[in-house]
Amino acid sequence: MVRRIDVHGETVGYWNAMDELMATRMHEGTFEPTLVVMHWDADQPCLDIGTHEDADRIDFELAQEEGFAVGRRYAFAGGTAVHTPDFPNFMLYYRKEDASILSEADASGLATVDGLESIGFSANYDSIGDVEIVKDDARVKVMAGSAATIHHPDYWVATMSIIWDFPEEGAILDDAVSIPEEKFKDKDTDSLTGRMQPLSQVLEELGIDVSREAVIDAITEANVEALLGPDETIVESDWTDEEREYLETLAPFFESDSWRNRVSTARMCRNVPSDARLGQAAFKSRKLINVSVVLDDDDRILDAIIGGDLYIRPHPTITAGGALETMVEAIRGLDATDEAAIEAAIEPVFDRPGTEAPGIDASDIAAPIVRATENTQSVASYLEDA
Repeated sequence: MVRRIDVHGETVGYWNAMDELMATRMHEGTFEPTLVVMHWDADQPCLDIGTHEDADRIDFELAQEEGFAVGRRYAFAGGTAVHTPDFPNFMLYYRKEDASILSEADASGLATVDGLESIGFSANYDSIGDVEIVKDDARVKVMAGSAATIHHPDYWVATMSIIWDFPEEGAILDDAVSIPEEKFKDKDTDSLTGRMQPLSQVLEELGIDVSREAVIDAITEANVEALLGPDETIVESDWTDEEREYLETLAPFFESDSWRNRVSTARMCRNVPSDARLGQAAFKSRKLINVSVVLDDDDRILDAIIGGDLYIRPHPTITAGGALETMVEAIRGLDATDEAAIEAAIEPVFDRPGTEAPGIDASDIAAPIVRATENTQSVASYLEDA
């Protein structure tokens, strides 16, 4: 049995608190497979920055002036997203042994295709969760999804966000988010919103009469069957009083400055000598990788941030830094111009049990680190502009 809980009107901090709640339930042994459907509040749009995104790339002040509640994503990687009633999403929390990001993202994405095709679409799955509608010999992105582990390799959560409509609030992605041009080198657009098309618009063009709720039901049911098995049933439910109290207590933390700035070049720079140099670079592998590297006079790495729009596990938690911070620990003290040495230091992190980074290897991390040494500024000057 899978309990389905529909959440109405909560902000992004609540979503992230649910991830921690499910992890707590899993470790307590009281976990039940749970499907959560988020119905966002029309009067409270939300901006959720990716797990590994550099906070310095987001204009929090502008987003908040525009009325957005802003948080940092917890269990899920990927880029920054807007949440309104026109961008509903669901999370399916479950347990599975011997799974991977790819196996679960592929299973969820293909299930979503099945759900869409059951209501009349011709759909296509793109790697790591993106689902596109095929029309007029073209493909347009209408959904995005991913899979992640929560604290333990056997505990999983899959999510899918639906681009149902594209309201004015969606423009905040282009206005408040600074994205390196490398992200779009393999795309026919130069903006985050350029390749998206509202599903409601596609429905109208194709003459398919179906409601947003019916779409949600079709794809969630298909995901439950694909990820948990055909014998599972979905039962309408609600949080227990204990769970509700937990969520309401923890949710504000995930919208706090301390959590949003967990990954921040400015924060890193305040903890190194002011006469050190900062280099930054981006590199597009399967996904976008951003690096910020603090160097001494001999190009030795004092500290670094490795981030971007990428999928990797283990992911950061409230108390642990995850795989990317482990890579940073491995390269401190190395010559930032020695690509081979950096790659050799990072490679063992990829080989650790439970570590997975689909489409990315050590060379994809080493390349932008070396590139970052070619265009540097003083840490002091960066902080003046931050």
